[in-house]
Amino acid sequence: MRLHIRHETRYTYEAPVSDSIQYIRLTPRNTPQQRIHDWHLETPGETSQMVDGFGNLVTVMTLDKAVNEILLTAEGIVDLTGKPLTRDDSPFPPEVFLRQTPLTEADEALKTLAAQYPPNKQGLIRLMKHLRAHVAFMPGSTTVTHTASEAFKQKAGVCQDHTHMFLACCRNIGVPARYVSGYIHSSNDAHVATHAWAEAWIGRNWQTFDVVNTLNVAESHIKLAVGLDYRDAAPVRGVRAGGGMEHMETRAWVTNPAASQ
Repeated sequence: MRLHIRHETRYTYEAPVSDSIQYIRLTPRNTPQQRIHDWHLETPGETSQMVDGFGNLVTVMTLDKAVNEILLTAEGIVDLTGKPLTRDDSPFPPEVFLRQTPLTEADEALKTLAAQYPPNKQGLIRLMKHLRAHVAFMPGSTTVTHTASEAFKQKAGVCQDHTHMFLACCRNIGVPARYVSGYIHSSNDAHVATHAWAEAWIGRNWQTFDVVNTLNVAESHIKLAVGLDYRDAAPVRGVRAGGGMEHMETRAWVTNPAASQ
């Protein structure tokens, strides 16, 4: 399936920002599961390219003039191949993804839940379904600083929180699991195109676990970045001088050109 992606991220400030450095993970890699065509990223500043420790493509943008707004636009075409995930896509052994982080540290409630499920594919599918049934998908109910335990306790969150909870449980029962940021295509126009899900190492392969959609396959997913949690794979993170209060608005469209013909 060939998909067209357009993603806009706009930052506005109550006062001018004098200096800004942004680390942008909005460029997908070519993998056996996805082939990238004509991808380009537009930014208002000078850019350089790097690859981070997880193998993600990172654009570093520096802006040294005073602005009240920063607009980042990513756009391109991706072919999804439908091939299964493999182990040959990380510079680290899977065991690295057993390490908990402040966002994924399991409290007693999550540890008790995780202990109910065996560390195999069927066990993790059942865990995924339990988390989705227990924690409502509720945009605006959490922020990027909420932990897995906090979202589980309040029984509400977004895809980022569902993924963090799943990672916390997997790692607690000895299953390496990583956070994935990216996009998802849906025929439902109301569906959010930017997305997060998990991949768990089972046996000799990575397996997809999209908790929000209770999916164990990634047929409509475009991967941007991976990491131990959101902070490692966030589409945009940075630092700035000045600006005062910041407002961020992000919009993304994932469409199938063939479907409209």
